[in-house]
Amino acid sequence: MKRDLLGLSDKAFYQKVFAVCLPIMLQQLLSTAMYMVDTIMIGGLGDIELAGVGAANQLAYLLDICLFGITGGGSVFMAQYFGKKDLPGVRRTLGLCIVLSGGCAVLFLAVAQGFGGFCVRLFSDEAAVAARGVEYLTIASWGYLFKSIVYPYGAVHKSTGSAKLPMLSGCIGLVVNMFLNYCLIFGNLGCPMLGVRGAAIATLVGSAVDCTMLLLFSYARDTAARARWHELFDHVFANLRPFIAVSAPVLLDDSIWAFGMLVQNAIFGKMGTDAFAAMMIVGTVDKLSFILLQGIGTAAAVVIGNTLGASGQDDAYVYGNRFLWLSALVGTFVAVLVCTLGIYVPYLYTNTTPATQTLAAETTFVMGLALPLWALNFTIIVGILRSGGDTRVAAIIDLLPMWIIAIPLSALVGLYFKLPLPYVYACQHVASVVRLYFALRRTHRGEWARQLV
Repeated sequence: MKRDLLGLSDKAFYQKVFAVCLPIMLQQLLSTAMYMVDTIMIGGLGDIELAGVGAANQLAYLLDICLFGITGGGSVFMAQYFGKKDLPGVRRTLGLCIVLSGGCAVLFLAVAQGFGGFCVRLFSDEAAVAARGVEYLTIASWGYLFKSIVYPYGAVHKSTGSAKLPMLSGCIGLVVNMFLNYCLIFGNLGCPMLGVRGAAIATLVGSAVDCTMLLLFSYARDTAARARWHELFDHVFANLRPFIAVSAPVLLDDSIWAFGMLVQNAIFGKMGTDAFAAMMIVGTVDKLSFILLQGIGTAAAVVIGNTLGASGQDDAYVYGNRFLWLSALVGTFVAVLVCTLGIYVPYLYTNTTPATQTLAAETTFVMGLALPLWALNFTIIVGILRSGGDTRVAAIIDLLPMWIIAIPLSALVGLYFKLPLPYVYACQHVASVVRLYFALRRTHRGEWARQLV
């Protein structure tokens, strides 16, 4: 067995990891804190409002996953172009991501405005919940257009060593969002009491501020994103074929994954308002738990991508193994924290029912047990396989266990046998075990590392 599995003696490696991880983690930490405050504030209106906003946000969640898929594929190219010091290649890829993300956002906005009621009712049969969800979605969905700019620019900064800029813009947007939530949901500081509509306005304005500040930061400094119009769009489709070859599996993977999660959430919604509201609370602990784990996975994608572009496969293999051990170690540490401390977070939602709080606490414990599995799967699929261009195999490993095991098992346990929420939630992680087996096999074969540019 190799002695230094984590490469602790390689200071340069950990400097790279730290430079990428820290801004991403800080951004996610503040984002999660704000999300937690948002849900507590909306939860203060009652279970119906909390469930309604949660149902409305399922469409935004699906858009986020699609944009993550588009820019995730682009990040593979941007990281390798940057490793080769090919700045025009980075900017052409950024332009293509902007075009594709913009088209995706317009489509989702049209669905939200034209079929918002139908979308919300997929997750709840209760008229009051659906009404609150539509009220929120009609306003908040205009923020999708700002997301279509934030995602590509955030991706190029993270792929080229400027991850702190999207962190700063995101933090400013989130602070604005939280402040307006405080003012508009309950009518504080002389503002009108708008309830769910106030939360939607706050979300929209926060997204606009995030986008504006990120563009200002991008062009005020000498960054890879400081591109003229012609650098972005003159030859925007020149590299479309190789981009699609790598990005299409990523986009399909993330889109079908997101659709699968919507199906899972629809199952939770059909189990009752208590169960669906509980899952919205579990989402806050979920986001807190994944901060460090996603930071490591994203750092793996950037470091391995830059390494493949600059020096080739040998170093990429070494770094891939280090990230595996690092994610396993950190995943276990976070799991212990969630199972001992995180289970008390649901009781902060004092205006929800005791049944909702209990369901959320029990489900949080199940989530904590599964965190090491999630950490390894995320690092392998997003950080290692995708960064090496092995996106088709990554998509197969990611999706088949969800659709063959997790979703049918959840429907059977939750809707047919009518077992409580924690048992239904645990069905997702049966698939995680299967996914990890095939992900580890693919990683150790070494077929994933490819130079794409």
